[in-house]
Amino acid sequence: MGMNPSSSEKSISIEADETLDSWGKGAMRIIQKKTGYRFSIDSLILSEFIRLKDPSLILDLGTGSGILALLLAGAYPSARIIALELATEFIDLARRNIILNQCQGRISLVQGDLCQLPGFFKKGEFDAVVSNPPYRPLHRGRINPNPQKAMARHEIRVTLPQLLKAVAHTLKNGGKWFVIFPAWRLVSLLAISRQNRLEPKKIRLVHSFQDKDAEWVLMEAVYQGREDLKILPPLTVYQEKGIYSPQIRGLLSASPETTPGQS
Repeated sequence: MGMNPSSSEKSISIEADETLDSWGKGAMRIIQKKTGYRFSIDSLILSEFIRLKDPSLILDLGTGSGILALLLAGAYPSARIIALELATEFIDLARRNIILNQCQGRISLVQGDLCQLPGFFKKGEFDAVVSNPPYRPLHRGRINPNPQKAMARHEIRVTLPQLLKAVAHTLKNGGKWFVIFPAWRLVSLLAISRQNRLEPKKIRLVHSFQDKDAEWVLMEAVYQGREDLKILPPLTVYQEKGIYSPQIRGLLSASPETTPGQS
């Protein structure tokens, strides 16, 4: 991945209601809607949490604009990545972003409903599955009037049990699932994972500030795995208001000031 941005921009249309941003240590170019859902730092945090050994096939469930699939393509150059998305507007964005970053031969974009995965993916087909799913139940919080933001934040089209069922269907025995989810839903995440034979292996809590409660949890689970859970050191996003922590600056390889796309 990585290319001359000027040549790519000539062949990819960028609409008046869209922006073209750099991400992932400046090596990636991403088209996003100005007022719709825009990826945030949680995608980068999740991608850095993922650890795989020579994966051949990875599934990104709900790829959105394609940010996580592109980050994985950069991290695992020998792997093939299937990026699944249901919403037509996101499919168009992801398609252009894949072309923009010259990943057509690495990432296959599939439009489909993850609740119907048995219809187009064989059971146990993937080495790993990754997801940054909608995280609020429909009864919690105001649903955003913007359809893109609403689908990204609330369980409008998929619930947590439906997501876990899809993950369990697609993973081979010993395959790994990586997810970022709200810390306040950790109990449900653990319980429903184990109901679907996804054994939690690693957990890392993410705090906005060192002295604040955890807001997110990163989890690695193994399909048909044995009980052996590790709680990793916490990750702090901000050193102080408006300035990323040294941990996050290391991920961004950027200056201390916050960059576009923060949570």
